[in-house]
Amino acid sequence: MASTRGLDRGRVTADAVEAAFAEDLSAFVRVQQQARLDVFSDGLLRWQDIFRPLMEAVGPIKPESLVRWFDTNTFFREPDLSGTLPGVDHADGLLPDASVPRPRVATLPSPYMFSRAARTDRDRNQLMVDLAGKVLRPVIDAAIAAGCQLVHLEDPWLGYFGIESKDWAPLREALELLHRDLRATLAFHVYFGDAGPHVDELRRLPVDAIGVDLVETDVNELGSGWDKGLVAGVIDGRSSMLESVENTVEVARHLADTVRPRNLYLSSNCELAFLPTVVAERKVQRLGEAARKVKQLVSV
Repeated sequence: MASTRGLDRGRVTADAVEAAFAEDLSAFVRVQQQARLDVFSDGLLRWQDIFRPLMEAVGPIKPESLVRWFDTNTFFREPDLSGTLPGVDHADGLLPDASVPRPRVATLPSPYMFSRAARTDRDRNQLMVDLAGKVLRPVIDAAIAAGCQLVHLEDPWLGYFGIESKDWAPLREALELLHRDLRATLAFHVYFGDAGPHVDELRRLPVDAIGVDLVETDVNELGSGWDKGLVAGVIDGRSSMLESVENTVEVARHLADTVRPRNLYLSSNCELAFLPTVVAERKVQRLGEAARKVKQLVSV
């Protein structure tokens, strides 16, 4: 961030900024490798926010207002999606960096969150479906071609603000456009709120896995006998307190025994960008250690 500000102010060169990005990415990947994670991310280090690169790919950006990212101390530029929605005509800057090991994860906003966070004069449910077909699906296809095996759709909007009953059907329609004939795992991740009241509808969504913020959600609300995977947000991305590996393993064991998802993925409940780097790195290490212990238990 300091390097990009310096570039804007003419204090550093573009080459210096690129070198800083490369150094940060290398360190980010190294932490994941040391933790022996199963899939790798570039951390969206070049993304100013979760919407901005997608808006740039759609076309000329209109003036946008800065909006607080839920109840955090970070901000995003409110996408202006008034009028006709053009499609994405390129994937430049939208795919994980080529230096990231495979298998890779592609992280994108869910069509529900995208349609709700935007300023628009259109029906938001129709906008949600159009975003899925015209913007998100082309990027997802390009990401899979570039080595992504997991597509992670972030949706803190549903967790934080909720969803009206009439919006579930168009959300299923939008996700069906993303999931149809997809050669990757599609996960829909709800966080910044309690997923418990929405579990039945979430389990009906046409995705391969549902992500749940287990800092906000009681595991007893998840039910049992899932026919899809569970992305268990067991690491708190908003607290500097380090989780106990033993407690994390116990939670995972409980989920495997009671919820019985088709696949169980351990993750943080939200992005770790809110934490000091050293704390985030230690949490990644503990997540990897817990995941390895859970695999050993399952294989016994």
